[in-house]
Amino acid sequence: MTFNNLNDLMKHIQNDIDDCVQNEVAETVKDEMVTAIQTSVYNVYDPIQYTRRYGDGGLGARDNIEIEKIPHGISAKDVAPLDNGRTDYDLGEIIINGWGNMPFPRDYIGECAKRLEITGNHVYALKQGLKNKGYDVK
Repeated sequence: MTFNNLNDLMKHIQNDIDDCVQNEVAETVKDEMVTAIQTSVYNVYDPIQYTRRYGDGGLGARDNIEIEKIPHGISAKDVAPLDNGRTDYDLGEIIINGWGNMPFPRDYIGECAKRLEITGNHVYALKQGLKNKGYDVK
């Protein structure tokens, strides 16, 4: 490609970065969130008052993780619905804060962030995405 000025080059690079964040990084964040949900929500106790849905429409379902573009990044949220049909409460908030019949708070979002900080998998995903676009990334 040929660019007439530095601004055009920078816009092109930023667009490629944004594309990689929306795709490769977002998929990695979803993977890490599913793992964080398993370890910090499902593995810590067995419920008595309800049956878990896991990946079948529950909190652990990858399809329930929505990625939203924010300036210079993405935001991830699990939007699994309550199993009783109510829409006036957010299942994720209930679990994270330990509300209602929850035995204690289980912050799977914080756990996901810690996992990403430790593993650096989101950085690896960005680099791989940029390499796939032809960039020489170290």
